[in-house]
Formats: sequence, C-alpha cells, structure tokens
Amino acid sequence: MAFCHEHIILPLSDLLKGESVHRYMRRLQKAEQWTVQQMQDFQQQRLHNLLLHAAENVPFYRDWFREQGLNPGAVTLDKLPIVDKDCMRREGIGRFAAEGFSEKERLVSRSGGSTGEPFTFYESKLSYSVNMAAKLRTWYQAGYRMGDCYMKITNGVRANRLKSLQDWANNCLYIPFYSITDDLLESILERIERSKPLFIRSYPAPLYLLAKYRNRHSGYHHTPRHLFTTGSTLSEAYRDEMERAFGCDVIDSYSCEGTPNSYETPLHDGYTVCGYYGIIEVLDNADRPVTDGIGRVVSTDLWNFAHPFLRYDTQDLVEVSAGRIVRIMGRQCETLIQMGNKLLTVHNFTHYFADNFPSVDGWQVVKMKNGSIMFRLVVNGQYSAEDEKAIVEYWSSCVGVPVNIQIVSQLPLMSNNKHMSIIEES
Repeated sequence: MAFCHEHIILPLSDLLKGESVHRYMRRLQKAEQWTVQQMQDFQQQRLHNLLLHAAENVPFYRDWFREQGLNPGAVTLDKLPIVDKDCMRREGIGRFAAEGFSEKERLVSRSGGSTGEPFTFYESKLSYSVNMAAKLRTWYQAGYRMGDCYMKITNGVRANRLKSLQDWANNCLYIPFYSITDDLLESILERIERSKPLFIRSYPAPLYLLAKYRNRHSGYHHTPRHLFTTGSTLSEAYRDEMERAFGCDVIDSYSCEGTPNSYETPLHDGYTVCGYYGIIEVLDNADRPVTDGIGRVVSTDLWNFAHPFLRYDTQDLVEVSAGRIVRIMGRQCETLIQMGNKLLTVHNFTHYFADNFPSVDGWQVVKMKNGSIMFRLVVNGQYSAEDEKAIVEYWSSCVGVPVNIQIVSQLPLMSNNKHMSIIEES
C-alpha cells in the first residue's frame, strides 16, 4: 500500500495540483545522508540565489540593497535586516511579493493565528511542495508510511473538494470542530474505535481535552502508534494526560510561516530542523546568537521566491542546548471555558475574525472577574458600528454571558514575547 500511495497516488496528485511533493520526498531522503558541511554548502547556494532574486524583484529588498550600497551577491545572512509580521503588515504585502512572479505558481496563504493576529502572505507552489515533503519525511521517521490511516482533528470544514478527495486518497480521517463539547469528544473517540487510525494529529488543546475525556470514561481501547501535535505549545501536563489516555508516544512539531519544519525526535532529546528547507537562528534581545539558553526564532525560508522570508522574526521563544532546540516555549493556545461545559480554543476566534471581519487586525479575549467577556480589538478603517454589533451579538449568544468590546491601538506584549490571545483578569 505504501508503494502505491508514494509512487502512484502522490505523483498523480502532484500532476493534478501542479506541485512536486514526490520529487522532493526523494531529494530529502538523499539529503538526510549529507554531512554538516554539505548541508551548509547547499544552504549558502540557495541563499545566494534568493538574495539575487530579492534584490532584483522584491521592492522592499531592492530598496534596502540600494540604500545600503551593498552587493547582494556578497552579503552574508547576518547583515540582512530582521523583519517581523508587524513590519510586513506596515509595508504591505506588495512590498515583499516578488514582481513578475506567475500567479499560477503561487498560493495565497494565511498564518494559523495562534497569537490571535493572523496575516496573509504568498507562498510559491515549489516552497509548499518542499515544505510538505519535509513534513512527510519527519512523519516517516516516526514510522508513518503513505497510505497508513491517520486522523486529523482541526478547526473548520474542508471547503475545497480537491482537498477532500486528497484526504480520501491518503486515507486521512478529517475531523473538523468549531467548539468542543462532551458530545463531540465522545463522537471522536467512537470514530477512533471504529476506524483505528495509526496516527492522530491535532493541536495540543483539543488532544488534551480528548485525552481527559477518555481517561474519565471506560470502553475506549484503541492505541495508535503516535499522537502528533502542532500549532501551539505542548506542555508536559498535556503530554502526560495524552500518553496516559492513549498509551502511546506524543511527538511535537514546530513551524510557522517562513520557518522550516522542526519535529521532536522519537527519543525526545530535542527538535530536528529541516535544514534543506530553511535556516533557523536563535537570537537574544540584542540580536546575538544563542547557543545555550533561551532566545527567539529568526528564520530564513530558502524556497519561497514568491514572498521571501529573510531573517523573519517569529517572536517565538525556544530553549537551545549546544545550538540545538530542546524546548519550544513561545506559543500559547489557551482554552476558554464556556457555559454548559462548552470549550473554545484560540483557533476558533482566529478563524471567526479572519473569515468574517477584515476590519479586525488583532484581538484578545479577556475573561473578566464578573464572568463577562471582553474583546480587545485592533481595528482598521473598515471597522463599523455594524461590525461591533454583529460581534457582540454572536459571541453573547455563543458563550451565554455579557460581551463587551474595547478598541485598542495595539495588544500588550507578554513576557514570553507573544500577544496572549486569551487571558483571565487577575
């Protein structure tokens, strides 16, 4: 089955979608045998080509190289400016998008929004393909083979029929959710018992709630090979609950826009960064490299020529030992407890605002002492009284408590370098 899926179904999918995942699965397999020097040489050649491209075709970098009077062919990575999401928003997507890049060869992507502030960017089909191949290769290291039954529990339904067809072809059980209730948890666990997926992938918060429910109720016996977590910080308390409930290992992953996939090793001794896809720097507050201790992730994507991410400050904090990432610290995925034992995660709010209100640039949910909910919103010129009324009415109905809105110029930055999306008034 694995041979059929990898060498027949995947190439056909690539042909249909104009991608090249299969080709880069094979290249990554070879690259895994490279020496450190071979990988560094490859990265430098990719970076050299990307800088020449950016200096000629990307307005932001074209202007920067001209103002600095620098030759893009002779610049090292540490000389480039560090940019972040706020910079890209302020400059506008057109300043970072490559001019003349074929629209057929690029995708419109959106960050997952675990901080409550998603933003839109371009991704080349090539960079998407290499990134997807990198994900599959890391799954392979954990024993997965294409065609194995796996379950993906995530926010929102599939709107794209091609994606649904791809799920079917890849033996993926796609389970959407918006709010988490006991009824939903029960139905997912029953589906797991019937379908017996070998792997389950989701955000840590939903998997933790699923594990808690399973630990409180008898009659559930299926043990998958691994649980894969992604999208937010995995705490040890969450990990312990999941492993006790499902009787298998939890393997965490880290990625965001512009970063190479980083997966926890099966030995849990750190995270393996896909150097074939990109370069990760861990820097302190003075932008100096950190080899031991805590620093923030600054990433360079070596493949996205449609919208280069060069020294992109993710504002995520990690801990490193001898230069290797050993702990992810920076992301938050809080759970908001609602009336009737209904639970919502940060991604519910992210998708709500992103899908319905382009007038809202950022949000934060505050659980007030009196039991009410307050939304702190960063808005733009499109925001109207009608928007505010719709938001208040929807969430008042959803959560069953009074909802208020406070318009702010910016969301407060927490000590972990993130905008905490759901907080409780002290």
